[in-house]
Amino acid sequence: MKFFSERRARRILKDGADGADREQLEDTLKNRQRILDKVIANSSLAPYLSQVKTLFQLIQDYVRGNYREIPWWSIGAVATALSYILMPLDGIPDVIPVAGYLDDAVVLKLCLDMISRDLQQYRLSKEDDHTMEGDTD
Repeated sequence: MKFFSERRARRILKDGADGADREQLEDTLKNRQRILDKVIANSSLAPYLSQVKTLFQLIQDYVRGNYREIPWWSIGAVATALSYILMPLDGIPDVIPVAGYLDDAVVLKLCLDMISRDLQQYRLSKEDDHTMEGDTD
């Protein structure tokens, strides 16, 4: 895509992750429903709904101290990618039909790719938690 490149998406994620703080995580969680509504309503983002829900769980578990086995940079990148979805005047303004959400999808997809190992570890830990909860021995 000429208007919005992967390189630009990387810069957004890097800058956002480098500047992330706990307040940004909490703000992202506060905006959960607005972000989810935007994901559901848009065809470029809707395929990522399940992953977005997992990213919110990850941030929530991190903030609560239930899961800290992830680098801060990855958590910052997640908060940045999710918050980016709410920005109406981002790389490609959301008011532009179809194309307006493509940059959001590029940033989100790149984030998912960049933290794939961390996300896989998180999912495995959640599976382990559920397995242990099911043990009655």
